[in-house]
Amino acid sequence: MELVVILVCLMLRLVWVKAQTLEPNFDVPVVNVTAIAGKTAILPCSVQSLGGHKVAWLDPREKILTLEERRVISDDRISLERPYTNDWNLFIRDVKPSDSGKYMCQINTNPVKIKNIVLYVHEAASIIDELSSFDTTAREGDTVQLICNATGIPPPTVTWYRRPSSTKEAAKEVVGLNGEVLVIYNISRYCDDIYECVAFNDISPAASREIRVVVEFAPEIFLPTKRLGQYLGKETILECRVTANPQVYSTWKRNGVEITNNYKYRVEVYEEDKNTITISLRIREIDEHDYGTYTCKASNSLGTDMEEMFLHESFPKTVPPTTTTDLTFEQQQPWQNRPNQQNNGGVDTISIHRINTRPDYHNQGIDPSQRGSSGNTVYASRLLILLVLLSIVFDMYR
Repeated sequence: MELVVILVCLMLRLVWVKAQTLEPNFDVPVVNVTAIAGKTAILPCSVQSLGGHKVAWLDPREKILTLEERRVISDDRISLERPYTNDWNLFIRDVKPSDSGKYMCQINTNPVKIKNIVLYVHEAASIIDELSSFDTTAREGDTVQLICNATGIPPPTVTWYRRPSSTKEAAKEVVGLNGEVLVIYNISRYCDDIYECVAFNDISPAASREIRVVVEFAPEIFLPTKRLGQYLGKETILECRVTANPQVYSTWKRNGVEITNNYKYRVEVYEEDKNTITISLRIREIDEHDYGTYTCKASNSLGTDMEEMFLHESFPKTVPPTTTTDLTFEQQQPWQNRPNQQNNGGVDTISIHRINTRPDYHNQGIDPSQRGSSGNTVYASRLLILLVLLSIVFDMYR
């Protein structure tokens, strides 16, 4: 029994001595680590047969971070984690882009054994407000340059979108080419919208910025009609549509004098589309002095426009009355000159009454909706008269 115990002790001693004589080595292949800014980066290091040697971690500046299981720097984001006996993993919490670089896991052998691990820290895209464009106002025809200064690791792609400023629900459309600068040449009023730049580098979330572009232009006036008629004593409304930006001054004038609200006139303004208003002029109880030319005028700092509308008197339409014409035809019959022949019922005088083809339906008390049936009646009467005439002539020559 004592011999068995002695043999076991000798074997353990031999194992220990062999372990002390084995060189430590890294049992995990070299890998590079990619982490997202703000997350935790784990740099793996596994050592076999460490024996009495020590493990240390150094940063890219070759500054010692940990020795054995102790942290030797004041940065509490860094720690050493050993989930298994051979593991000597370095943890960097809330990792930053400045933490990127080559880290070294070292074993104090002679010579020193080193395992290099490169840390890449990616950062979601962001837009630098102070280096980007703010809301812009331009005149029609100018060249506008919009800047969206974006940063991120890896560098993000900047895409430009455009959507109408009148509503937030409208779908946006891609404009221009990808890049941090959008140039709009010869800008027009139809480019007056909201532009959005979106920066994205495959790391969520994407960064975006909206830039409002306002385009100013001189007024333009549109009249639905240049002439308008109305009866005496009635009321009418003149309308004038003005498109301008900015909307500064718009009015109706008569004989060079601006029209204001009173018992006779009332001026009202209605907002239509973007940059468009309608100015209506209501004229009550029109008399002879109200007929004439009215001027719609609009102006701002970029120009002036005006258009004229002529108001004239309207007259009721009259319908001519029904007329009846008596036509009398006298004809000497052939048999009057032939004494041997008798007058077999011949007619000496024929009287024909012709009815006007455009009767006055109102004076006759006929509903205008029944004009078609009345016209058919007149046509039938004329046809009957024609048949009677033909019959008479046929009797005379028989």
